[in-house]
Amino acid sequence: MKKHIVAVFAAAIGLACSDTDQMVDPPLLDASSGVENAADAASREYEITITNLTTGQPFSPGAIATHTKQTSYFSVGVAAPEGLRLIAEDGSPVTAAAELMAIAGVDGVVATMAPVHRLGGPGPTSLSTSITAGANANRFSLALMLICTNDGFVGLDGAELPRGFKPQTYYAAGYDAGTEMNDELSSNIVDACPAIGPVAGAADGNGRSAENGVVTHHAGVQGGAFLDPAQHGWIDPVASVTVRRIK
Repeated sequence: MKKHIVAVFAAAIGLACSDTDQMVDPPLLDASSGVENAADAASREYEITITNLTTGQPFSPGAIATHTKQTSYFSVGVAAPEGLRLIAEDGSPVTAAAELMAIAGVDGVVATMAPVHRLGGPGPTSLSTSITAGANANRFSLALMLICTNDGFVGLDGAELPRGFKPQTYYAAGYDAGTEMNDELSSNIVDACPAIGPVAGAADGNGRSAENGVVTHHAGVQGGAFLDPAQHGWIDPVASVTVRRIK
């Protein structure tokens, strides 16, 4: 997995849903939906823009999906699927994208292949991508790794797609996948963290101390090893996500 994320970031430098009841902690929608023409409902396209709000956490490539309200990929209190584990631990969205495409109720799936840099970092702090949604797909979800963590991720869970062309903005919290111990050791943090994070360091691998836990809201950086709360810490929300219908 180390080889994957190193390759992705070398080239780039220079999900998730259950239902809207899990979007309580971060603030939700800050713009109203418009009115949708029923004739256009079967074929829609959206632009999704993810903006990093932190100074200490770059985001990895991740997975985005459009889906029905009933579809679920991850839930707080439930074990993370393998694809989400690989995003949260390694910054690799490939397995998650394949898993999502196989889930009934999922319509469009996009794997982003570039980081979203932290405020003050070496690259863009926003990333935009387009995604399609069929007639019954009225929600979207996403997950990207919080790079300077063991298994933290940015999550948005079953957010409502706009019914018209007026954009909506949501705020995403930081989650813990529950798949790796939060020891914060440099040897268990992906090498992209010292490469593009706020604290430089040597590339020393991407090991893991496995944990058989469940998805939770992330407790944040605790310190005592490589990670420093003053440098890598954050206060939720970690990202703003704006979705705009473009077709």
